Amino acid sequence: MIAKKTWREVRIMAFAYYVMLQVLLLIELWYWPLVRPSLQKATNPLLELIPAEFMKRWVQDLQATGYAGYVYLEHFFKDCNVVGIACAVLIGTGAIARERETGTLEFLLSRPISRGRILWAKFWVMALCVVVPIYLSSLSLLVLSAEKEATLGLGDILIASTHASLFCLIFLALTLLVSILAKAQVHVAFIIGGFVIFEVGIYFVSGIRKFSIFRLADYDVYQPLAAGNLNFERFFFNTEVWLILAIVLIYAVCHQLFKRTEL
Repeated sequence: MIAKKTWREVRIMAFAYYVMLQVLLLIELWYWPLVRPSLQKATNPLLELIPAEFMKRWVQDLQATGYAGYVYLEHFFKDCNVVGIACAVLIGTGAIARERETGTLEFLLSRPISRGRILWAKFWVMALCVVVPIYLSSLSLLVLSAEKEATLGLGDILIASTHASLFCLIFLALTLLVSILAKAQVHVAFIIGGFVIFEVGIYFVSGIRKFSIFRLADYDVYQPLAAGNLNFERFFFNTEVWLILAIVLIYAVCHQLFKRTEL
């Protein structure tokens, strides 16, 4: 019942999120033939317009990885990070805070169901709404790939989709945590929004960008996949396992706080 209620609340946002990811991907694939000529030039004029050194390095790398690198940069780094995180925050903001605001939290907690089960029923539905659109839009690359000779492999797409999904789930878990603590949805949005803005801000500051959470899902993470130099085992135990542990840890904190939460 709780899972169904949560699904009814977030299904429209989840569908809009998927449509947005898919439309952005279609636009990017359509635009690829216009980008390719500049990448094939020995001296790329785009480099002179880019202020950050690490972004210049990305453009130079695209000359080697071509279409695959372009897809990882545009879809997995840009689209999944921006749209995926936005969806995770929007969905998670009202998870508990909305129930508290509308007065339904008391009714929810009075049911003969443990608080742990209530929280889990909400979380797994929201998690699927964040993750499934990433996989669906990414798998469409198998059909929509702009160059047959550079078609992305199913394995690489699944690895990249898994990484993007786990990164977005960290933000969902963090938003759920704040939603448990905050009294109103606007407070949750302000805290998480401020956190995201701060992390994006330090990401573009040379010298301290390594401390930004976005270093966990930038193009440097996906580049080995684009170059064909990474398999699942190396990728999982080098990055994925830490993202999973972070999600589990944040959710465990949410679980303990929700067990002691007050109306």
